[in-house]
Amino acid sequence: MPRDTLEETSYTPAGRFLLEISFDGSGYSGWQIQPHCVAVQEVMQKTLTRLYGGKSIHLIGASRTDAGVHALGFAASYLHPEFPRIPAEKVMDAMNRLMPNDIRIASVREVPLHFHTRYDALGKAYTYVLNLGPASPFSARYSWRPGRTVDPAKIREGAKHLVGTYDFSSFVVDRSMIEDAVRTIYRVDVEKYGQYLCLTFVGNGFLYKMIRCLVGTLEAVGAGKITPEAVAMIRDAKDRTRAPETAPPFGLFLDKVFFDEKTRAEFHLDGVPFFR
Repeated sequence: MPRDTLEETSYTPAGRFLLEISFDGSGYSGWQIQPHCVAVQEVMQKTLTRLYGGKSIHLIGASRTDAGVHALGFAASYLHPEFPRIPAEKVMDAMNRLMPNDIRIASVREVPLHFHTRYDALGKAYTYVLNLGPASPFSARYSWRPGRTVDPAKIREGAKHLVGTYDFSSFVVDRSMIEDAVRTIYRVDVEKYGQYLCLTFVGNGFLYKMIRCLVGTLEAVGAGKITPEAVAMIRDAKDRTRAPETAPPFGLFLDKVFFDEKTRAEFHLDGVPFFR
């Protein structure tokens, strides 16, 4: 769809709302609607349609998320009808009452009519959580416990080789589905909070399962299976078979979608995602 073309609606659009959304992805097939399974987008669209008296509402998300992946600051927008006219703050309050507890709206604001949640995004931040301590019935839902000792210092060294603009073909699950694998990672922060090691990736965009592939490689570095310098060699090979296995989805959080450079530059993780 061209940037200056609005999506089709059964009503005359009065404006566009941008939503910041958090969700526990454990019970969903991801953000995007899929056949034969429940997605976050489906639940939210059905609830919005109910809120607007049966008018079919379509949400445009900033990206897809895999099944089991969580979000703290996912972004989606929709064209809202003139009637019923519901103020932004009322949309948030009503939606949070009507939706299941594992999906919450953190904010709603008016944006220009031709704003596009995906094309206007200047980047995203993802955090992956490794549990370096004992397992618990709760940590298993939101973090990955590798089952072997990993050294955070080695992971920091390996992560340095991922910062910059590169072809990340070695870190995607199905390269044939991607036209261009060049992306920019501005920084990778590796921070420890108690028994949890958080790997935060800030970039201009990420490929399908790219973060999980990167984490699988960095975990192997931390475990001493490969050297930090090997990350650069795997990166430059542009060959998925050269990289270690993909990390599981449940430790991954989409932290934030950025629509201005200042917010992107100033973003910093302030604790373990599921403790916030």
